[in-house]
Amino acid sequence: MRPTNMQKKEALNQSSRPFNYSLRVSARARNVRLAVKPYLGLEVVIPKRFPQKQIAGILQQHEAWIIKQLEKHQHSLSQIELPQNIQIALSQENLPIIYTIAGKPGLVETNYGLEIRYQSEQQVIDLLRNWLRYKAKQTLPPMLTQIATEFGFNFKKVSIRSQKSRWGSCSSSGTISLNDQLLFMPADTVRYLMIHELCHTRFMNHSRNFWALVQSCCPDYRVHDLNLAKGREHVPRWFSASLFKR
Repeated sequence: MRPTNMQKKEALNQSSRPFNYSLRVSARARNVRLAVKPYLGLEVVIPKRFPQKQIAGILQQHEAWIIKQLEKHQHSLSQIELPQNIQIALSQENLPIIYTIAGKPGLVETNYGLEIRYQSEQQVIDLLRNWLRYKAKQTLPPMLTQIATEFGFNFKKVSIRSQKSRWGSCSSSGTISLNDQLLFMPADTVRYLMIHELCHTRFMNHSRNFWALVQSCCPDYRVHDLNLAKGREHVPRWFSASLFKR
């Protein structure tokens, strides 16, 4: 169920330390919930008709935990600046960006790099994400088809998505979904991810037979599997932040 109310609040504890937080009123909530989320910060979820004047006391009660979690997510919560260039590891491209404040927003790819006309930072993020999605649709499906042909796999269709954690998936009908952020990953790791999903067209599980098939196609798959597990480190902070804030 969608939240019935969302606000930005600030509470003071006895030591006068402010906690900025987002407030969400949920019809499904039975108790007050606190969460510190990457790129979003502290969120307080309360049931309907919960007295908001009690929130300050709750934050004070859990002050130590809140501070610890905020410190844990300090990197993602720090101010995010617009990128000066786009590094696409998959194709080994490094594209400088030229920004121009203009009335009509737009993005143009040139021999030099990217030229972006904008009025607000959010327009820049939207333009870059749309361009990267287009780039992913032009790059990833042909690569997947080439690998499928190389190893004799068949798949029904491919879709390109933006996801927070999953790099790819394969449905029982043979549809393979690929994360557009694979553009930021090394080519050998993207190749492994595609092999992994293509192997699911034969084994819809992670059985011994599945991994034997993966290894036959990609002997060093364990190295790339570990790289995928840390894959968020390859994605620019501005892109990751846009996923959590949308």
